[in-house]
Amino acid sequence: MRSIKVSGDDFYPAEMHPRLINQVQLPSMRRVAPAAGLGWVVTEPATMTVSLFDHDLRPMARTAVPLDNPQVEASATHGFLAVGDRHEIAVLDHAGTLRWRSTWDRVAGRAPDRKVSFHLDGNDILWIRLADTRELMAVYAPTGDEIHRVPVPGPEAAWFLHRPTDAWTGLALLQPDPSPGALISLTDGRIAVRALSGLDLAGFNPAGDRYLTMTLDGFLSVRDIDTEAILANRHIDDMVDIPPDVAGWRLTDWAVFVTDELILISVVSTDLPDDAEEHLLLSARSLRCRSRLRYPGQHAPGSIYGAERQGRWLTRHHHDNVLRLWHLANPLDDEPLPGQIALL
Repeated sequence: MRSIKVSGDDFYPAEMHPRLINQVQLPSMRRVAPAAGLGWVVTEPATMTVSLFDHDLRPMARTAVPLDNPQVEASATHGFLAVGDRHEIAVLDHAGTLRWRSTWDRVAGRAPDRKVSFHLDGNDILWIRLADTRELMAVYAPTGDEIHRVPVPGPEAAWFLHRPTDAWTGLALLQPDPSPGALISLTDGRIAVRALSGLDLAGFNPAGDRYLTMTLDGFLSVRDIDTEAILANRHIDDMVDIPPDVAGWRLTDWAVFVTDELILISVVSTDLPDDAEEHLLLSARSLRCRSRLRYPGQHAPGSIYGAERQGRWLTRHHHDNVLRLWHLANPLDDEPLPGQIALL
């Protein structure tokens, strides 16, 4: 971590140089997502395969997709893999053995006209959000048996967010409709939905007691998951201690908790292409800028993805089909040492 001298022996941490843990190159990549209790799942449309990786980005399985459409979505756990396109869904084990397969009209009771979102949680529950009927379904993944379904009104576009600490999963519904995110779970065979304040749910901290929201116009908020109280709220233009040369840049769609106390965001200049990102570390308590990430060598920042383990994240550059797993090289203390500039 490079530092800028302030006065005497005091230093202000200006740049963080993360440590590369592992990297892997794939023939093609379309979607990267957390795999509950395992690591990550990656879809490869050019080869019609799905790859599974553990928390250290080591290959666990590579499975051919038994579907016809290369625009496939995937979700996985330590035991199962779910793959789906606009027409059907299938669940396999890690050895590639097909457990069941069904067209969407059989699952949903009708043929959907729009994209269907789904997610496998750590309890082998397959969550399905049907855009046409605005319903949420819980299906037992190993057999395909429906457990329960409830109406969930709101926009068509929806996505799920993995929360590693307990049985609750995040459900986000896209703006502009006034539809907050939610926590969903299965209790005694019935779906429970708990709405969360704030729009555009972005994720949870590793301990699971706080959540992050962000808006398309540049606001970030950290909230307590029990009380929904706002712990920190800032617009990207009002970030304190942000590097001067990135002031006025806009947020991309990427913001994740790296630790319970640090949030990693991606920003891009309005005058540069979207693959010219910069990554900044923010305090999760105040959303002040704590550090700027400088990746070693010629590694471009790229898109970011959260990890279940503290201090880790993935990057994926848009042009090289390489996933890289990073770790914070040095901790950033929550409180400044005597004589230091207050970083929070």
